[in-house]
Amino acid sequence: MELLESSRHLQPRHRVLYTLFSLLFLVSGFYYQDNLGGEGLSLPFNAVIWVPVLLIIGGGVLSMLRSGVWVRSRYLWLLLLFPFGIVLGGFLSGLERPGEWLVRLGVLVGGMLLWFSLLQYRLKRIDVEQMLYLLLAAFLLHAMVGVLQLVPDPLLKGWIPVADQKLLGMFQQPNLQASLMATAVALSLYLASLPSFSFQRWPMQALVYLTLPLAVMEVVGSGSRVGLLGGVLSLVMLILARLSVWRRTYRRTAMLVALIGVGVWSGLQVSDGALRAYSKLEQMTEAGADARPHVYRIAFDVFKRSPWIGHGIGSFQREFQDERVPYAQERDASAIAGAPRFSHPHNELLFWMDEGGLLAVLSIFAAVFAVLLQLIKLGWQRGGAVASLLIPITLHTQVELPFYISTFHWLVLLVLLYVCFYFGARSKEVRLSLGAERLITGSVFVVVPLVSVFLMHSLLAQTGIMQYLKGRGTQPSHLSVALNNLYFRETGEYFTMRAVLYSGLQNQNAEQVTLFIQWAESFLRQIPDIQIYKDLAIALQYSGRQEEAQALLDQAHSIYPGEKSVAAMHETLLSGGLLYRAANSEDGKNEAGK
Repeated sequence: MELLESSRHLQPRHRVLYTLFSLLFLVSGFYYQDNLGGEGLSLPFNAVIWVPVLLIIGGGVLSMLRSGVWVRSRYLWLLLLFPFGIVLGGFLSGLERPGEWLVRLGVLVGGMLLWFSLLQYRLKRIDVEQMLYLLLAAFLLHAMVGVLQLVPDPLLKGWIPVADQKLLGMFQQPNLQASLMATAVALSLYLASLPSFSFQRWPMQALVYLTLPLAVMEVVGSGSRVGLLGGVLSLVMLILARLSVWRRTYRRTAMLVALIGVGVWSGLQVSDGALRAYSKLEQMTEAGADARPHVYRIAFDVFKRSPWIGHGIGSFQREFQDERVPYAQERDASAIAGAPRFSHPHNELLFWMDEGGLLAVLSIFAAVFAVLLQLIKLGWQRGGAVASLLIPITLHTQVELPFYISTFHWLVLLVLLYVCFYFGARSKEVRLSLGAERLITGSVFVVVPLVSVFLMHSLLAQTGIMQYLKGRGTQPSHLSVALNNLYFRETGEYFTMRAVLYSGLQNQNAEQVTLFIQWAESFLRQIPDIQIYKDLAIALQYSGRQEEAQALLDQAHSIYPGEKSVAAMHETLLSGGLLYRAANSEDGKNEAGK
């Protein structure tokens, strides 16, 4: 009864938080529009989702200042070493790609501010549980998206990503959907194991009983190794941690076991995902059959060349491709011979080792150590249960980079870390001068609108790029917004300069071709894009720089030995053919729009 009465008498700041929390997880995470794919703000929902996050942060800071009290968790200073070390390393290692640098650090710092701000709302245990039910409701909606994607002709095509009946979720990537569903399984069982579950109203209990089998079905049917492994590990951890609870509530336990069984059976029926996941695990054990071990070794070789502060945020692509060539010459790396350009090493720690060095890694380890200390402090039953919630997404970071594709997963992890650290948090008096309070208050009312405007501008830039591509490059004006956007400027320049090249080739304008050559040479020093290699070879041959074009294609072939189009261009060049002959055809006119 205490739970029900508490939900009816929420304080105003709690109502604001629940409203914004619902907007964050139940609404903004489901925004979809045509996009190029990839990561970061290139996925539209990653831009929309930050607007309610900013409002939650602003509300938490203002609540702290108004009440004169701030909440401090255990091991706060260890946790703060994480963003401090990453940001410091980002400044020390250099600013090569400003857009990526700003967004990467902004997402990290903004996430930590969200975690800190949630503490400042001073929620009680009952209120935190209600927030977790809202999060579980969001998981159920994501599970329903997965169900729709399995239907041959989805009802919401155009509103959700769809591709050949695959469980992509809103994230356009099966592994991300699988790790989220594994987290949904753990959260369902976690809530069902709480003492308050028996007193919940039927919609809350139904939410648990409905989400559990759907989430299990999608984990089993996804074909994701990391999703399946994360789900199993978190399930085992939660069963062991709450064993005494399962024994006392044997009827509820029997119901949950039955629902898990239904989910497993359904997952095996809708897809052969479990068999595909097992075959992938077998492939990992075969020497040289999987590219990932090679990627890890190359990434570690990159780290050894600059171990202290790394090569700088945004430098991974260049450094990895440079290291890839000698590695392939020294070892049998046939598994990555046909692999495309790698934008990340499929491991969060290796990524930060390469770009931020030991400074970044030690900062991450400080935060991990703080989490482990807190879990131990909570004891086996509570700490083990909370740890089970963290396993799926944390495990995912060691085989991929989920946070760069999906900010939603980063925010989910932060909410679960809030659940971990609000236990034992203590209130402290705010001791700030009047000037400092006014400065912080003013910053909230300035930063939140400015960042929100930037995010909306990024959505417009994304829309313009897609309109440009749909028009096959015939309307360059669509790129104007992207060219004036910090994050999408690089993409806008990419398409603009390719249009300049093919316009120059078509109109025999040597000045335009020269302009492209200057841009492309600079671009390839940062991003070894295979298409720009080919375009630059065409431009060099047109400008009479035959030997340079041949050397460039040799370089491209050494990086991407499995790229057949590069080999074909190399043969054409040696035989005296014209690489740019396609520019005189109708396809060549629209090449920049492909």
